[in-house]
Amino acid sequence: MARRVRISKLVSLLLRHRPDLGGLSPDERGFVPLDDLLDSVVKIMREKCSKEEVLDVIMSDEERFEVVNGRVRARYGHSFQVTYDRPLPPEEVPETLYHGTTLSSLGSILREGLKPMGRRYVHLSLTKERALEVARRRKGPHVILRVRARDLAENVPVYRPSHLTFLVERVPPEYIEVEEVIGG
Repeated sequence: MARRVRISKLVSLLLRHRPDLGGLSPDERGFVPLDDLLDSVVKIMREKCSKEEVLDVIMSDEERFEVVNGRVRARYGHSFQVTYDRPLPPEEVPETLYHGTTLSSLGSILREGLKPMGRRYVHLSLTKERALEVARRRKGPHVILRVRARDLAENVPVYRPSHLTFLVERVPPEYIEVEEVIGG
C-alpha cells in the first residue's frame, strides 16, 4: 500500500471512527485542532512521516476532509454522532442520486431499504461513476442503485457534506430502483 494511502487511511480512522486512538476529542461537528491531528498521525505511523506530508494528504483531498480556521474534520463516514449544518430543502436535492453496493446485498436492500450499517448515515453519490467507485471497495459483482432523492427529501433529511456525497439516515425501499448490475 502506498505511503499516502496509509496516511489517508489513518487520518480517516482518527477523524471518522477512533479519535481516542490519537488522544483527540472532536467537537459536535467532528472538528479537531489540525495541529493535534498532525501530531497524532506522526506519532502513530510506524514509519517516519512529517507533519507537512500529513497536511499535504489532507489538503489534497477536499472531498473527504475539511479544514476551517485551524481545525479539521472528515466530511462524512463517521461512526459517532456528528452534527451537520442543516438539511437541504427538497428543491435543492438532485432528482436522482446513486448508491453502489454488492449484488449479494441487493435482496435485503430491496426489502428493507438502505441502512447506515456501522456508520451514522447512508452515503449517496451525485454520479453513477462515483457510486461504482464506492461499490468497488468490496468484492463484486456490483450494483448501482438509483434513489429518487428529491422525493425522499420530502420525508427524510438530506445533507450534503461535500460536492459528490449526500447523507441520509436511511432510504426506504420505495425510493430505490436498480440502475445497473456490473459483473453479475
